[in-house]
This record gives sequence, C-alpha cells and structure tokens, in this order.
Amino acid sequence: MSEITIKIDKTVEKFNMLEKGDFVVIGVSGGADSMLLLSYFLQKRKEFDLKLAVANVEHGIRGEESIADSAFVESFCKKNNVEFKCLKINAPKLAKEAGEGLEEYSRKRRYEFFYSFNADKIATAHSLSDNVETVLFRLSRGTALKGCCGIPAVRGRIIRPLIELTSDEIRRECREKNIPYVVDSTNSDNAYSRNYIRNVVIPDFERLNPAFESALSRFTVSANEDNDYLNIETEKCLDECLCNNELSIEKLSEYHIALIKRALILYAEKNNVCLDELHLNAVYSLLHKKGKVQIKNSIFAISNLKTLRIDEINDDNICFSFEKSVISVNEFLNKSELLNKEIDFYCDCDKISGDIIIRSRREGDRITPAKRNCSKTLKKLYNELKIPEDKRKSIPVIADNSGIIGVAGFCSDERVCIDANTKSVALIKIHTV
Repeated sequence: MSEITIKIDKTVEKFNMLEKGDFVVIGVSGGADSMLLLSYFLQKRKEFDLKLAVANVEHGIRGEESIADSAFVESFCKKNNVEFKCLKINAPKLAKEAGEGLEEYSRKRRYEFFYSFNADKIATAHSLSDNVETVLFRLSRGTALKGCCGIPAVRGRIIRPLIELTSDEIRRECREKNIPYVVDSTNSDNAYSRNYIRNVVIPDFERLNPAFESALSRFTVSANEDNDYLNIETEKCLDECLCNNELSIEKLSEYHIALIKRALILYAEKNNVCLDELHLNAVYSLLHKKGKVQIKNSIFAISNLKTLRIDEINDDNICFSFEKSVISVNEFLNKSELLNKEIDFYCDCDKISGDIIIRSRREGDRITPAKRNCSKTLKKLYNELKIPEDKRKSIPVIADNSGIIGVAGFCSDERVCIDANTKSVALIKIHTV
C-alpha cells in the first residue's frame, strides 16, 4: 500500500466518510485528481462492499476534446466493471439563457446530476490545492471568516477523500501507479481566474514559503474552528434576542459587533433572505434609527428603535412604529381627556404578555372586545364597524406575545383592559413608517 493511499485512508477515517455497503457515485472528469479518486474506490470496493457508479459531465465547452475525455472515462469504467453515466449539456448557451455565469451554472448542473443517483455518498475529487485556490479566490474578491474556511471535507452526502492531498502528490501517485488521465487544455489559460491563481499566484507564494499550500491549509483548519465557535455563540445570541420573530434591539446591542452582524445574517437566513455586505451594513444601521431598508423586492428590514424585523411590505401590509410610555392609573384617570387626544391605544400595563408589536391585520386574527363577552375575527369586527375594505390595511393592530390586545382607535381586548385592580397604564402612540 502506497504512502498516498495510507494518507487518503486516514482522511476517510478522520471524517467518517465511508460505511460498509455504501452506494457511492464518483464525479469523474478524466483528469488526474478524479482518476486517482476512482482508482482509490476501486481498491476499496471489496473491503467496504461498495456499489460504485461514475458520473461524468460533458459541458459542451471544449468541443471534440471534452467529448474524447468522456469517452476515455467511459472506456476505463467498462474495463473495471463500473456503472457509467454521462450528462451532455451546452453549458455556454444554457448559462446565458439562465442569466448566470458559466462556472456557477455548470457547478449547479453537475451537482443536480450527482444527486439524481440517490446514492449514499457523492465523492468529488477536490484536493488541498483546490482548497488553497478557493480561499485565495475568495480573499481576492473580499470575504469574511466563513469564506476562509475553504472546501469542507464532508457536507451532507458529499465526501472529498483527496482534500488533504496536494496536486503534486496526486500527479506523482498517478505516475507511480500508472493511473491514466487526460489533461484539460484550458488549464493553462490564465484568462480564467482560478488558472491564474494556480499558475501564477501560488508559485509566487511558494517562493516565499515552499510549503505554502500546507501553511494555508493550517490556516483554514484554524478558521473552521473559530467559525464553528462563533456559530454556536451566534445561535445563543439569536435565541436571547429573538421574540415573536422580531429582534430586541436593546438586547442585541449588548453583544460585540461580530456577533451582532452574524446574528443579523442568521436571522435573515431563518426568514429565507440572504444578506450581502451592502445590505448587512444597511440593516445594521437600523439598530440606531427608525425606518426600513429594502433587501429584495417587497422584503424589508424594519426598525422602530425597540425591535427589528424582516417582513414583506406590499399593498396589504403597512409598517408601523410606536412610542410606549407608562403612567400610574391615578394620573391616567386625571388626564384621560387630554391623553385620549395624544395617544392611539392604552391598556393595563401589567397585563401585557412580553413584547408589543404593531402591524396590519392578518388572516385569522381574533379579538375579545372588552365588555362584549364574545370572541370574533378582526374581519368580522371590521364588517360590524362598517370599515371600508380599502381602509382596513391602514388600521394598526396591537399584539403581544399571547395574541391581539387591541385595534387602534376602536377597541382593546378583554385580557388587557383597565379595571379596578389596574395600577399602571401603557400609553401607545403609533406612526406609519
């Protein structure tokens, strides 16, 4: 057993990549990396009782050369009794029609094809050198710590047994074991960013440190450890600050800016929104001012200086901010006539459950109007009050963590109404954002 095979074995064991009886689909282009990967699995097929299949994609980019590469892989598979499937696409044409970059479109189609096998594991031939190129590429474009973590050894069903081997180690092993492979003629074209990094940038770094790839690999390991810890702390931060799918600005502001920004990103992800750097900074600014920031189409981040939320704003959804103050019941009774002109809603402060939210009516909203001894939907209430359909969206609905507590200008819920036991009164002034 060669030194390289032992090294791959250690990677497979360390990341628990294989189990007995696995069905493994292997992405094979015909290059040195993927042919060494396929040869490794052929060695392990009996030991792990593996079912193997090879997935090859002919992207329609290099004409006859790429067609010949696919034929080469198919021939190798036939000789070694391995199932072979090839996906043929015209990636340049299809990427243009989809409005996507060629590399990104091709990557999506490859993985769609790999997943179509319904295999236990999907093995790709990414190496340590690929990892280094990926990190340098991301750094050149601007990235945060997450981008410095590189290519994971395992992600879901995807496994990368060669992730700790350099390209030089892979090619040396292919030569010593007479493993055939093809060479992509575009690999020498430095017009491609990754080729420029591989052929120009990395050799320059190796003049400074001949073990540059290994050194950068150590950095990605450290970055992954730090990133994992920060992810755990971010989850804790979000749990502490999130209530009713809104962030408490006061609680969030107690954290370090690194966790605040990560919490905003995670909160957005939980609301199916992706924040790039520009939008992240814009949302972050809402922690210090009232207003809203458009993230995409009708999706906005909205702040009232007490809470921040991500919501959809359209013709049926108006954004509100509010000011809340608390006074004694005696002061309220003595000034009620004046206060009624200055506020939009009031209730027993001690009966409020958690945080207050002001929003438009939602389907299914219900209220028990004070002293009415009945519960009804807001739709029915609006019908009884003869409120025109086109006006209903602009009526502020006040809610707490337990449900609706009032409709501004019309009624409060029995649960929070002022009575003989009331000690303090919450006063709310509402504004349209």
